[in-house]
Amino acid sequence: MNMLRSEAKTHLQDCFSDNIRTINLEMVSEIQNDIDYYDTVSLVFLLYDVPDTALQRLIVFQRVYKDTNMNLLYDWALNVHSRPTWRYEFLEALTICRLYHVIKKLGFDVASVKERYMPGNINVCVYINPIKKALYKFCENVTANNLVRLKKSLLTYEIDTSEHESCELICLELISQKFISLTQNNLAAKIKQCQVEKLVKIVENIPGLKKIAEDLQIIANKINNDSNFSSPQIMSTPISLSTAKTKLKEDKFDESFCDIFQCLNELQEEDIPVMNLKSDTKNLTKDAYPIINTDRIGVCCIVNQEEFHPSKDSIENNFQTHMLDNRLGSTKDQQSLEHLMSSLNFKIKSCRNLNHRDMFKFIRDVINNDVRPDDSIFMLCILSHGIRGHVYAADSVKVKVEDIQKLLDSDDASNLHGKPKILILQACQVDEHRPMPHLVADGPTTNYFLRKSDFLIYWATAPEYEAYRDEQKGSIFIQILCYTIGKKARQEHLYDIFTKVTDSVSYICSRLQQIQVPIFESTLRKKLYLQLPQVSQ
Repeated sequence: MNMLRSEAKTHLQDCFSDNIRTINLEMVSEIQNDIDYYDTVSLVFLLYDVPDTALQRLIVFQRVYKDTNMNLLYDWALNVHSRPTWRYEFLEALTICRLYHVIKKLGFDVASVKERYMPGNINVCVYINPIKKALYKFCENVTANNLVRLKKSLLTYEIDTSEHESCELICLELISQKFISLTQNNLAAKIKQCQVEKLVKIVENIPGLKKIAEDLQIIANKINNDSNFSSPQIMSTPISLSTAKTKLKEDKFDESFCDIFQCLNELQEEDIPVMNLKSDTKNLTKDAYPIINTDRIGVCCIVNQEEFHPSKDSIENNFQTHMLDNRLGSTKDQQSLEHLMSSLNFKIKSCRNLNHRDMFKFIRDVINNDVRPDDSIFMLCILSHGIRGHVYAADSVKVKVEDIQKLLDSDDASNLHGKPKILILQACQVDEHRPMPHLVADGPTTNYFLRKSDFLIYWATAPEYEAYRDEQKGSIFIQILCYTIGKKARQEHLYDIFTKVTDSVSYICSRLQQIQVPIFESTLRKKLYLQLPQVSQ
């Protein structure tokens, strides 16, 4: 039996040697016609020796490939066919890209080719640059959403990859701009250099790609430290090739979220009756902030941070301690707030996915350009991830709520001085110092306090507790807040409304056997109504 196996293996090796010699320029030219655009891009990425050349050729190919006979694989083979290993390089690249139908068409036994080149193990390389193989596996695991995040992150390093359709093109751009380096032999320094640290820092902060980032760094370290790394070897078990899909907050409580709003409706069926108001409107508002113009109560500014990406600032300044998932369902919260506040005669100014600089600029521009002298109230709603006392901008930089408050109370906001300023903070993220893989915790530090007057800040939850968000219907806090304000704005002042919201949120979460307790802090000097209160007859 052993003899038969040995003879079979020898036969396969003989067939391999015979078949490899049959690969010629004409066959390479035909192969490109049998594969799609993305496979061509991947092969060019792996095979071309000069990244700048590959990038420029692929940029042109990306624009005209449907209307041209441009054959990048044939051009490569024509340029390197005098190199004795070119056929082996080509076959290894086909194997890495799993183009097994092409390999079979060339007459090879697919199983023996896979055994030789081990496409599933990035630690095994023969002729292809090992870091290119690792980068290809990185590209293979990048989802469409994460590709957008990567592009946004690179923009913070002043690298614009917005026109590149594939991850391989982005990698070539990074190589060309020396953001990463594949150089294996530096004769002057007599050492190997492969620099991927900047890319690794970005990738490890993108959900679902941390393991890939670690593998990239390991391969780079092997190249830099092991002079024999380019020879065939196995240094770890093969890596799973399943595409990494980003998951957002899948835990045992999600199924119950579908009943949240039904529970809320049940809760509100027996509304607390409005107190018998014996005084008229003038007396009701005697100790309240004045409403100057009932046709325009004020401005409601909404910042919806729904999509996040690591940035140069968040990485280099260590602002980001967790990978930030996109906040599915936050658009529903934004729409609910816009509808509610518009119905209450507020001017709405909304913006989405702002980096930390643009976030301050947007708020400042709203204050300077949209707030009028006859506005009575300024409301700022921030929907984001956060840790205590901070909210995250879209570029994963932590922004102090205290700094936002200072902006609203600064000389740049003189038209808000003396007017009530409301901050609504739906901030979802685990506490910075304790891991919570599924549940999210928001809230200020226990020693956080308001230094300025005329502020009312309402957090979605108190310190140490979690805040919940349904990915289709929005967050419990914002949805209950909108519901309650809509029913009570013309009858009660904001303190009482917020108290009812806190009670409702706590009730709903208790139905889910969880705790979420919204908390508000105030330096208001008077009662605050969002509408002129109606008089009970």
